Amino acid sequence: MSSPSQDRVHVQPYHSDPARIQELRHLLLNSIEKSTPCDAILLSGGVDTSILAEAAFSVYNNRNKDQEDPQNPAKPPLTGAITVLCTDQATDEFYAHEISKRTGLVQEVVKISLDSVLEELEFCIKTLETFDPMELRNGIVIARGLSIAKSLGYKSVMTGDGADELFAGYSFLHNMSPERLQAYSDKLTKTMRFSGVTLAKALGLELRQPYLDPELIRFSQQCTKDEKINTHEHTKEREWQDRLSGSQLHGKFILREAFQEEAFSAWRKKEPIEVGSGTTVLPQLFQESMSPEDLKAEQDRIMKEEGIEIRDVEHLQYFKVFKKVFGSDLSTYPEKLVKDGRDPCPGCGFNLRTPDQTFCVICGKWPARILPPPEEIAKAEAEKSKAAEVKATTEQ
Repeated sequence: MSSPSQDRVHVQPYHSDPARIQELRHLLLNSIEKSTPCDAILLSGGVDTSILAEAAFSVYNNRNKDQEDPQNPAKPPLTGAITVLCTDQATDEFYAHEISKRTGLVQEVVKISLDSVLEELEFCIKTLETFDPMELRNGIVIARGLSIAKSLGYKSVMTGDGADELFAGYSFLHNMSPERLQAYSDKLTKTMRFSGVTLAKALGLELRQPYLDPELIRFSQQCTKDEKINTHEHTKEREWQDRLSGSQLHGKFILREAFQEEAFSAWRKKEPIEVGSGTTVLPQLFQESMSPEDLKAEQDRIMKEEGIEIRDVEHLQYFKVFKKVFGSDLSTYPEKLVKDGRDPCPGCGFNLRTPDQTFCVICGKWPARILPPPEEIAKAEAEKSKAAEVKATTEQ
């Protein structure tokens, strides 16, 4: 009897339908063209921004190859790239540097300390109306990048928002059944939100998000699980570039296939923004700043006085800034920060914003509500809609 590893040797590598790959290329290149020229890109060096930066220049170079007019040169699709790094261990630097070299982008690498990262914290909490650690760890990186863009005189900034949601980039999606993945992806498509939108608006910048083109969203909803999640064989020739070897499971599979010729990071391993930028150090640094006894005393006090569950030292520090920004008088809080008991999050008491919300965007509590699996909700909604149609037909 053969072993699982022996069986895998004989499995033919998966390749998406070439026609589907070309359709995706056409849709994204068209969206990029509509989004450019743009002043700068927040360049993490991940697959999403690698594709945007390098495909933009591919379109530009092909279009202008035989149409060069020295008297009236076309404006490049992108001018600058901004990469924010918080530690020397941040994994984005290598990839972002290579992409900038390949495209000729003027790269601004922003290396910041913990203290300077936290300078963005008050702005992020006030603008995003949250004390959720995950949101803020990501948000302070984006805020610093956008702030630098503004200081350099850029007016418009491009981001890779949406690719993970549309094409199953998150690792927790990879073991879902095709039906559950479809239902969950449909839900993500409806509920996805990006802090960059709010932060850019507060800074007076225009944000460009090519992956969120409606036609591209429709295409993603028609993708099979195999098109979104599959195994790629990393070749010896690319090992230095991919930092991976052998068979590797990847999300965003068809997106990677579609741009593997242009994008330096086409087969880079997916890493959350806090890993790539290095803000994963924040929980540990916060933890070291306070004894367990002092943390427990603060947790008990805040639960008694505010009815709010504080999970760790990082969460505590963000909550303290939240209270500093918004104060203690709930009547003066922004419209979305409502705490009247109609639909409270069990972690903080602020109202959840939608009936199907399972994650609290204010405190980060999960699960904030126990609901049936997404496919069951989708099935129930479909049956309800069908019943309504039958009733309407009968009444006619």
